[in-house]
Amino acid sequence: MATRRLVVAASALIWVAPAVAVDFNGYASIGSDYVYRGVSLLESGPSVQGGIEAHAGPYFVAGVSAATIDRQWAYQSDESDHVQLDTYAGADFGCGPHCRARVLYSRYTFPGPDDRNWSETTAALAFFDRGGISYSYSSNGLGTYWPTRTWESWFQQPLSRAATLELGYGRVLVKGFDYWYAHAGASCRFNRFVVDLTEYFGDDSLQHLMPGRNVNRLVLTLSTAF
Repeated sequence: MATRRLVVAASALIWVAPAVAVDFNGYASIGSDYVYRGVSLLESGPSVQGGIEAHAGPYFVAGVSAATIDRQWAYQSDESDHVQLDTYAGADFGCGPHCRARVLYSRYTFPGPDDRNWSETTAALAFFDRGGISYSYSSNGLGTYWPTRTWESWFQQPLSRAATLELGYGRVLVKGFDYWYAHAGASCRFNRFVVDLTEYFGDDSLQHLMPGRNVNRLVLTLSTAF
């Protein structure tokens, strides 16, 4: 029900507001794995992902994204043919000549008999289109029954007109379970397509959540934007 209300509200704000230009953008990708906040949600690849986002007026933003998964965070049971669906809405605005800010409310849903849906609020800052930080809070984050706090940061460095290096670091606190995760990767653009090769690293405490007990993952992804 919460997801339905969020989608309806976002749609109404986009389509009913008169004389407001609406811009859309989106992406589609296929990857050898799907690592979400340091945890692989696939027993075996590939993972198909995609999303679309709408901007209306100077501030309003809403979107939806989805990724195929085999399992949910923290739960070992097989959830084959499932989809992690994220619907979100909020504000996107400038906070300086080289700074943008976002405040979003998101709802994560997992179709299936053992779903553990959850909601989250996020505040994020991006600087010079090169790096950013974010903080997220949920009263029952990642499908658990406990408050969850997530800090994330990222940095991009162009290597050429077509190639980019990206680094990222995050930290999650779920009740008394505090862990870190990170990634380092490079991407290269070929016309409308981007090939990305990224190594994901994780805290040793994540071993009991990972298929095969391996916290490090090398992921190859092919994506396109529209």
